[in-house]
Amino acid sequence: MISIKGTWYDGRTSADVPAVCHIYDNGAVTVLQSGDGHRIMSLPRFIIKISPRLADTPRYLHFPEGQKFETSDNLTVDRIAKRFSSSQWTNWLHRLESHWRFVLIALGAMLLFLWGGIKYGVPIAAREIADRLPPSILHAAGEQTLGILDRSVLSETELEDIVISRLEDHFQPVVEAHPDLNIKILFRKGDQMGPNALALPNGTIIFTDEMIRLSAHDDELLAVLSHEIGHVVYRHGLRAIIQDSLLGFALLAITGDVAGSSELFLGIPVLLTQLAYSREFEREADGYALGYLQEHDISPAHFVRLMQRIDQTTSARAEEPDSPWAGYLSTHPMTNERIQPFINGGN
Repeated sequence: MISIKGTWYDGRTSADVPAVCHIYDNGAVTVLQSGDGHRIMSLPRFIIKISPRLADTPRYLHFPEGQKFETSDNLTVDRIAKRFSSSQWTNWLHRLESHWRFVLIALGAMLLFLWGGIKYGVPIAAREIADRLPPSILHAAGEQTLGILDRSVLSETELEDIVISRLEDHFQPVVEAHPDLNIKILFRKGDQMGPNALALPNGTIIFTDEMIRLSAHDDELLAVLSHEIGHVVYRHGLRAIIQDSLLGFALLAITGDVAGSSELFLGIPVLLTQLAYSREFEREADGYALGYLQEHDISPAHFVRLMQRIDQTTSARAEEPDSPWAGYLSTHPMTNERIQPFINGGN
């Protein structure tokens, strides 16, 4: 006979009763209340399920009608399992977690899985989700984003009407070449954003006044427009939002909460990963722009010159104390890296 001490739960209430479980050589089971020896449960044969061992955490003997017997006497439970339980595979769990080499291997495998999921799985999932979203979602996302930008970082354009009209005429062939994207050109004063262009999910493309004034030729702005259209074609805006959400949910699942100090650490990997994704998006949009310029016999040198001019201007402004330009292009590849395909494509 094997006897083991623990706590009995009847499966109907939260009451716990100190008890002793006796398991006889023929497999019969009796559970007695500690102290007075009152019989709580009897089974003619061993039909109990034993929970697997995990380090020295308490184990459970699960009885057929929902009752359970909890005990910390793992050695005795191991004896019972070895003698009466037909399933022995769960013992391997304890053996594996008891050896640090296997623990390190499991940890390495988990980290590799997480790395692969973040680097490859999340972008693929985001792309698939973004490609299947209906136009109504794109419209809503674009309108809400524009509203937030207008209330926070953008203001009404100060460009003259004749300049706006000239640019709209110059951009019209590009817009007409993408009838399915609902391209709409807007102009805004960028203030702290400086020379910039933004593509919203619904096909709205915003040029800042600073970008217009910095350009030396309308084809430079047309090159930027084709780049921003690339963002719309590949749905980069929505993919970025979806990726950020997926990363947040994944990290929440790993850490268990996002409150207090953990919130700080949650933000760091999301931010760093998002920067990497943004660089990849920029390269993809650059490739689309280069293809469009070459197809329509527009010199890629226009894009090169404007990017170099922006780089020179923002670098000079970033050296000023408390300059809002200091972080410009931080999510983009380095300018020299970006313009190299355009230089090669222009030869």
